[in-house]
Amino acid sequence: MLPCQANCPDHAPGCHKSCPHWAAYQEKQNVQRQKKKDYLNYYNELCATMTRQFSALCVRRRPV
Repeated sequence: MLPCQANCPDHAPGCHKSCPHWAAYQEKQNVQRQKKKDYLNYYNELCATMTRQFSALCVRRRPV
């Protein structure tokens, strides 16, 4: 179900393919998804870097 279906007075089956409101909504959603991806990628890389640094600080000696 399309989110605009319930409150759009001009709704007709298939109208979302040419609707400017739907295109604007989709663009807004794409921008929001990209921002979330960028946020998650940034913090994933930050955490991976910190994990590598902490692992490098830990000295693991083999028993002789």
